[in-house]
Amino acid sequence: MTLTNWGGNVTIAAHDGWTRITSLEQLESMLTCTEGTVRVLGSRFSYPAQLRCPVGTRGIVLDLPGRGVGELRGEHLRVTGDTLLEDVWRAFRSHGLEPAACPPVITSQTVAGALATGTHAQGLIGGTFSDCVAAIDLMDGTGSLHRLTPGGTDFDATILSLGCLGVVVGVELRGRPARELLCTRFTVAEDSLPESYGAWNRKSVAAKSWWFTEHQLVHTWVTHDDSWMSTASAAYGPADLDRIVTRTRRRLMADIGDGQGRTPAARTLEKFLGARDSKGTLHEIFRNGIPAPQLNMEIAVPLDAVPEAYASLKELLHASPYKLHYPVVLRTTSPARGHLSPAQAVPATYFGFVSYMTAEGVITAARPLFDDIQRLLYSLGGRPHWGKYFTPELLPISNTDGFQQFRRAISKFDPHRRFENDTFYRTLGVPPTRPRIDEPACPARPGLPGRRVESGPTAPTRHQR
Repeated sequence: MTLTNWGGNVTIAAHDGWTRITSLEQLESMLTCTEGTVRVLGSRFSYPAQLRCPVGTRGIVLDLPGRGVGELRGEHLRVTGDTLLEDVWRAFRSHGLEPAACPPVITSQTVAGALATGTHAQGLIGGTFSDCVAAIDLMDGTGSLHRLTPGGTDFDATILSLGCLGVVVGVELRGRPARELLCTRFTVAEDSLPESYGAWNRKSVAAKSWWFTEHQLVHTWVTHDDSWMSTASAAYGPADLDRIVTRTRRRLMADIGDGQGRTPAARTLEKFLGARDSKGTLHEIFRNGIPAPQLNMEIAVPLDAVPEAYASLKELLHASPYKLHYPVVLRTTSPARGHLSPAQAVPATYFGFVSYMTAEGVITAARPLFDDIQRLLYSLGGRPHWGKYFTPELLPISNTDGFQQFRRAISKFDPHRRFENDTFYRTLGVPPTRPRIDEPACPARPGLPGRRVESGPTAPTRHQR
């Protein structure tokens, strides 16, 4: 079977170019007894260029025992790396719990894939999925098995690894008692954004905004408890928003050739119709994404840079001949662990941009607009969402913000470059592949799977599992 991206419109690996891994023993054997590069493929939601397996690279798809089940101990849940996020929330929910993180809109991605690309949602507490990680089990490029915890020296490399350090085979996640929140929805003029956006986030549990640039307004969802006091005076009612959404949807349908409004792209705007306040858990409120073939890009800038980013984007987007199909999405998180985290040291706001594909797979808004946006936001200290579209050549290679530490981690965990990825290597300035030396084709190792390496606050020690 040929392996495609999630949408089925891009080939990722030929029918004989990928392997289903059903045990750790099989995975270790592949890493120690075969040559060539390998690429871990989960639900395949990432931008296809990052996933596609070139000649000589073999795809890996995990199908491990216990997938989707999990083992709950107290408020901690242990799952396999190929478990879907939806199954994680379901397992916690059955015990009156929820992960200690806000859910992303798409929960049909795997746990390992979500961590590898820095999947996030919104909220200054638990806004990034990795915020709820208590431990990671990683098999590196030599077949050694590591357990990494937040107190360990290598945790910041492996919590967001781009699939370049090894295979995440297991994860331990922290939970918390589930709670019902209120969600207030309001729509204001766009000029309220630079002054009020920070307050919406700092005074709530989680907030998410959609900026309708063509209509000069911002629609926001704020989740909160009973103590929250609204500081926004809604300039537009639900009926006003409905009219704007309807016009936006009609133009989208015309652009992509969807005369009946039946495509997933057209349906993505329906959640704004009849917007009303509601109650629910974070999962119930925010898990409303509809996957649709698209060019999707997110760039994170420091929260304090939002007013400047807003002013510059407003000018750029209004002057551009290319128009977006969907409102610009704003989501803010607290600082997140990881050498490559776009949210380091200070809270960061992700600006999201979408252009949908036609039925023929054509992008109707040109990439030059996305490149102009990248240049603008990178100049403000921006960093890309690693699982979405970005142009490697436009991102400055820095030796001071974690790139250098991550390059060292590649040398440690994958010395033979088994997990080489041209897109990420080029972006991070990683040297070309080094040849394998001084290692037999299939070294004998008692006690599969692999050598166990514990990574904690002290220097790692090795022992047979």
